Amino acid sequence: MSCEGRVSGYVLKLARRSLRLTQQRLAEDLGVGVATVQGWESGRRSLLAIPAGNFLALTNRLRRLGADPVLLDGLTMALQADLFLGQALATPHAHADPAEHLLGSWVITRPFTGLVAWTISGRPPDDLPLPSSARERGPVPDGPVLGADERAHVLAHIRAAAERADRHSTSGLLLARQAYYLIGFDGRSDTSTWLVDRYRADRRIVRPGKGWSPAWPLVRSTASALTRLGDPEPMRAFIADQLDDDAGEIANLNYWAFWTGDLAVQQTGDAFIGSTPLSAWHGDRLLRHLLDRLNGDLGFVELNIHTLHALIRIRPELLNDWSLAAELNGKIGALLDENLVSASAERELEALRYGIAMQARH
Repeated sequence: MSCEGRVSGYVLKLARRSLRLTQQRLAEDLGVGVATVQGWESGRRSLLAIPAGNFLALTNRLRRLGADPVLLDGLTMALQADLFLGQALATPHAHADPAEHLLGSWVITRPFTGLVAWTISGRPPDDLPLPSSARERGPVPDGPVLGADERAHVLAHIRAAAERADRHSTSGLLLARQAYYLIGFDGRSDTSTWLVDRYRADRRIVRPGKGWSPAWPLVRSTASALTRLGDPEPMRAFIADQLDDDAGEIANLNYWAFWTGDLAVQQTGDAFIGSTPLSAWHGDRLLRHLLDRLNGDLGFVELNIHTLHALIRIRPELLNDWSLAAELNGKIGALLDENLVSASAERELEALRYGIAMQARH
């Protein structure tokens, strides 16, 4: 595997800049040469290559200096992103083995996805603080940059792995759906065409039924990727077909709870989506996440509305926070005034508005 350290190196630079330290000062604090710090931050030297104890010492020193805990958590997750990118860049497409692929061995998290997507789309993760401090001399990239050929190689690798994944195995379904989600961050003109072709081919192979099924996550991830690329119809179909019974609704809430960190347990497969009891998580983070995203692409807005409606149905006490209830009420009014969402989403918004009014009476 090639030695890749660009994501962790860039997050390290963000942590240093948040402390307003020069590379020289950080090198002195860590007891290393300035060339070592420069190598880490540029990705020429990978933090993956240093002993675990040295990495822990590095993060502990940054913590004592006052680095943002979110950046320190991001630094650890960035190592996993580097591991994934390193594997992709080191593997010829013809040798991409679905059985050994990282995307088929664990359920990727929102922080990991945001960091990998940064290298694909150029857009930084929403929850990663980007400090504004004195810039170094010369041009400074806005993120962990892949060269054009490297980026094309990573994307082709993800496609190849997805195409070869076994749709009749749990790990193959996991690999395919996570690959689709990452591919959705690629805005090239042929990406939508490829995803639509895969969407149709998958439905012939796995034939997802109504509500929850082992193919449920695959359908959701494909619909999400196509929505990001501008087509909301697959997401509307997903809401109508896969969220039309209690099992589908529970799966949707469990997936969101995991994605937002309310269900903070690492998963090695998608079975938890359909089997986790709703009592395993509370919903505070999920509510905040959905409230912050009642805008943007239509497909995502309508999924967010539907999920918010389902969440409040099972957790009406979340509206006891009147500041959150007032914020939600205001956003509902704005969405209804825009008159952009589907009729079913409008009905759910009206039901949410009624729920807020009823909760206010108690």
